[in-house]
This record gives sequence, structure tokens and C-alpha cells, in this order.
Amino acid sequence: MFELLESGAFAAPVVGGSVMLDAVAVRRGLVTMRVKVLSDHIGEQLRLSEQQLDETAANQAAWQSYYAQAQTEWEAAKRAKPFWKRILAVPTEAEEAAQHHVGQAAQQVAWADYSAQQAYGRMQQHGSGAYGEDLLAWSLSALPDEWVMLRGYRNRRGETDSVLIGPDGVWAIEVKRRRVLLHAVGDQWWFQKISTRGNVYESEWAVDGGGRSWPQQVGQVAHDLEAWLTRQGHRIRVHTAVMLMHEHAQLVEVANPAVDFVGTDARLLMGTIEYLSSPLTPGERAEVVRLAERDHRFHANRRRR
Repeated sequence: MFELLESGAFAAPVVGGSVMLDAVAVRRGLVTMRVKVLSDHIGEQLRLSEQQLDETAANQAAWQSYYAQAQTEWEAAKRAKPFWKRILAVPTEAEEAAQHHVGQAAQQVAWADYSAQQAYGRMQQHGSGAYGEDLLAWSLSALPDEWVMLRGYRNRRGETDSVLIGPDGVWAIEVKRRRVLLHAVGDQWWFQKISTRGNVYESEWAVDGGGRSWPQQVGQVAHDLEAWLTRQGHRIRVHTAVMLMHEHAQLVEVANPAVDFVGTDARLLMGTIEYLSSPLTPGERAEVVRLAERDHRFHANRRRR
């Protein structure tokens, strides 16, 4: 995790043997983008998946112990039967009962193993998502303190990872940490998975858990935020971006991608933000932050009911 500083900035950790940001610049107050965490949905998911993994691991160990005990009882029942039944392979009632217990235990062990594997996969997925969001924040933290990142903003159309508010406008940003080759065409995107050996092995639509494509996911939240700001007297465009925060991710096809930016490099995102600048005064920025936080609180509280 990054380290919050008194100035409101944060210093990045060491990744791959190098510091992602200049610590001297941080101490001098040159790296001071402010971050406000409105909700930590991915963090909550990660904690829940870790808890589920602990529970499934305990269940797995219990069934493995029961299976070993059932095996021992079965062997004891076979040894205890009369010699002639052993010669003729005639089972006793005790032996049959013990064998039945072994079969039941074996089924439960297999199910417990499967549950543990599923829980481990969910924990990896949530951990990867949390790291991707942190990585984007670290990468954008070179922005000056006129910029505010609201993490976990939610409205009636869902939640997006970050809303970035600063002198050059407002951006809703969705983060994906996937080892993929991405085809961003229109609003129906798809990707090819890349194995750890670099081989392409599977294709999938780029959709969220509700079936929305990635540009639809961030676009719907951005549109609703824009409408909310307009109703409050601020006609401000909310730009959209999808960031692939994985060192092996690649864009292989981009055509009318239905977002203002899609990419793998935060520096290019910052360049696009400057290029598409929709200037905001300090007063406007403060008001947008206030209204976005208010909107988030309303929908977050409504969701809890």
C-alpha cells in the first residue's frame, strides 16, 4: 500500500526493485494529488474472500481427517472379521458400513477441495483488482494538489473505481487488471487471455458481472454523474476512461471505443486529460467534489437499506 503524507500526497512502494515515484519530489510537496476513499468495495470483497478461503481450508482439513479416520476404521473392520470370511471375501456388516463411510468421506473431500480452489481463485481475482486500483492511484499521484481522486464513487447506475476532478475537468475511470490482448471496438469489447508462458489460449467478452461491457460500465456511471451535476446547475462533461493496469496487457485493436481513453499507460492518460481539457475553476472543482460525495452518500445509504 502507499503511504499517506501530511501534505495529502502519498509515496509509492517499491515495485520490481525501483520506486515508482520520486520520494524527494513527494517530500517537497510536488506530488500531491489528493485521494478520498468513498467506498472500498474491492477491499471488502478481498477481505470476504480471504475469510471464505480460511473457512474452506478448515472444512477441507476436517474432511480429510474424517476420511483418514474412516479408512482406518474400514481396515480395522476387515481385520476383525472371521478368517473364513477373509478367505472367501465375504464382507461383514461392520465392514460394509465402514466402506460406506469411506465413500461418503471421499465425496466430501472432493467437494471441499473444489470449494477451496474456488475460494482461492476469488481471493486472487479480488487481490488483483485491488492492486490494479492502487497501481493507477500511484501512477497518477504525480498530478498536483489541484486534483482530487474519489475512489469507489457510486450512483444509481453502479460504481466506478475512480472519479478524477481537477483543473482539466472530470473523469470517470474504470480499472481492469487482466493479462489480456484487448480488442476495443465500439461498445462491445472482447479480449484474448495470455498464459504465463505468453500463449493466447481463450477469448471472452469484456463485460462486468452484470453483463455490461467495460465502456458501458463506466459510461453509464459517468452519464448519471453528469446528469446529476447538470441538475445542480453545473453543465460539466464527465469524460470516461478504461485503464488496463497489467504489465502484460496489450491493446491490439481500437476503433470508436465508446470511451474517451483506453490504454495501459497512465502517462498517456494524463496527456489525454490535458488534450481534452474542460477547464474548471477552483470553486467549480470544490463544488463538483462536494456534489459527487453527496450523491455517493445518498446512493450508498440507499443500497444498505
